[in-house]
Amino acid sequence: MTALKNATREHHHLIRTAKRNFFTDRLDKNSHNSRELFSIVKEFSNPSASANAVTPSQDLCESLATFFHRKISDLHDSFGHQTQPYTTEPASPDITLNNWTHINTEETKSIMNSIHSGAPSDPCPHFIFNKADDIIAPHLQTVINSSFSSATFPECWKHAEVNALLKKPTADPSDLKNFRPISLLPFPAKVIEKTVNKQLTTFLEDNNLLDPSQTGFRTNHSTETALISVTDDIRTLMDNGETVALILLDLSAAFDTVCHRTLITRLRSTGIQGQALDWIASFLANRSQRVYLPPFRSEPTKIICGVPQGSSLSPTLFNVYMSPLADIVRKHDIIITSYADDTQLVLSLTKDPASAKTNLQEGMKDVADWMRLSRLKLNSEKTEVLILGNTPSAWDDSWWPTALGTAPTPADHARNLGFILDPLLTMTKQVNAVSSACFLTLRMLRKIFRWIPADTRKTVTHALVTSRLDYGNTLYAGTTAKLQNRLQRIQNASARLILDVPRNSHISAHLRHLHWLPVSKRITFPSSHPRTQSPPQQGTGIPQQTPQLLRPHPPPPLRWPRTCCRPSHPPLHGGWEIFLLPGGQDMELPPHQPQDHPGPLRFPETPKDLAVRAAITPPFPPSALRPARVSSALYKC
Repeated sequence: MTALKNATREHHHLIRTAKRNFFTDRLDKNSHNSRELFSIVKEFSNPSASANAVTPSQDLCESLATFFHRKISDLHDSFGHQTQPYTTEPASPDITLNNWTHINTEETKSIMNSIHSGAPSDPCPHFIFNKADDIIAPHLQTVINSSFSSATFPECWKHAEVNALLKKPTADPSDLKNFRPISLLPFPAKVIEKTVNKQLTTFLEDNNLLDPSQTGFRTNHSTETALISVTDDIRTLMDNGETVALILLDLSAAFDTVCHRTLITRLRSTGIQGQALDWIASFLANRSQRVYLPPFRSEPTKIICGVPQGSSLSPTLFNVYMSPLADIVRKHDIIITSYADDTQLVLSLTKDPASAKTNLQEGMKDVADWMRLSRLKLNSEKTEVLILGNTPSAWDDSWWPTALGTAPTPADHARNLGFILDPLLTMTKQVNAVSSACFLTLRMLRKIFRWIPADTRKTVTHALVTSRLDYGNTLYAGTTAKLQNRLQRIQNASARLILDVPRNSHISAHLRHLHWLPVSKRITFPSSHPRTQSPPQQGTGIPQQTPQLLRPHPPPPLRWPRTCCRPSHPPLHGGWEIFLLPGGQDMELPPHQPQDHPGPLRFPETPKDLAVRAAITPPFPPSALRPARVSSALYKC
């Protein structure tokens, strides 16, 4: 009997070890892919809830290929024929880029090693390209430089394999509208595209040729910087007692309907000329794709418009394509912020209602005309309007141009770039959504975490839970303590799950052990350290910000008592305003402080002093401040 017990115990031990190794290996391999991690966790924690299976077949491949091709061609044909593309760029730019710079072997190897995917049509898997870079790089370098010299993109690299995925796991696979095309490009094509994109981006950024309102696919920009810019504009108007309209424009398949001729015209006006422009024209022409559902492939279909999906060069080309829109909108006193094809318009409704109504109608009409001439489909049915502020506005259906169809009904909330905004910017609905999603994920993780070690638990939790807390966390500044406590409970539950500690244990020591800042500190840290890079510890929640997006504006009239602080960045020029949190803090000026400010500034702790403003007139970089002494200050330009 003892031998049987020992054998049973050993058997169970081997099963637990095998499960632990299996879970750990699969989770570690996908540690940087949150979508795949979530699928794995859902599969392991609830195996009975299986998604609708897609059975590959030749007929399905052909049907999907026809559907994808017809969808774009119908959109393209719906615009009709136009003789002159809408453009506001200068015809003769002062700065030009005429040729792509040839690259050497080391640059080729560096770019090759930064690419971690390929296409089914590649002669070998992408990791073989990376491991054999010493052999392949010199030959690939020769092909790339020859392509630059001849201003032609290799024809064999213009073909894309399209993998059709269901938009939702539970979607009906018999309805072709539920599939999303994912283009897979050849590995060598990705190398040359990334080379050109690096040079093109450098040219555009160094010469300030991209509109500052465009935050999509740019260095030090993200959806968070776009959200910060939009909310800063809204709060600025609301601080002056105005009611604000936020209009979220929706475009249908924007990347796929780009007109090649119009794109070439705008690139030329931007300064891309000569062989560099000829190369891009060759890159866009004569492309094809086919649907690939292993082991079946459809017949190739020709691509007549659009920038290639899956290419690192396409987002930069799209930014150039969208550049004129900002100038068109600003002519009507409307504030614009964009992230790729997601465009947000901000307009005051109460300062001068008659003028605002005229500006909105004429501005939206010009936007619709520009979209039509640019062959971009403005989807009025999915365009959203959110009215923000305490003051009632005169908004009604008559504000919306009749040429754009039915006026959108103002919503009680709107999801903008994954963040839910409400009319008073209380962030209540956003916190509710984050709390619900995070606790649902934690319940799934609890079912499998007993099989995996703490390090892997931390990686998975950061990818699926704490990353939700950190997304746009700067916007939570000024929210109520009740809402911040709800977010803190999510972090506490995550820490207890990672370290496998009881619910009644004190959490502070565990947060320090994980090197996690509490939620309240994660919210204020980016505002106090606007140019600080994220440290290596996972889950610290310190995104890199870009103060260039925030527009200088005069301070609003002082209202006492001011009950909350709002986040922003230091202005590029002019004075600084610092709103202090309770508790009174020391703030020291930089070593080169002016004579008017001889030493440290001490702010009292009385409630009335929460509204005190310390205006520092001479501008200086944020790095000149001592971060440790101003960590509780929130900057407002």
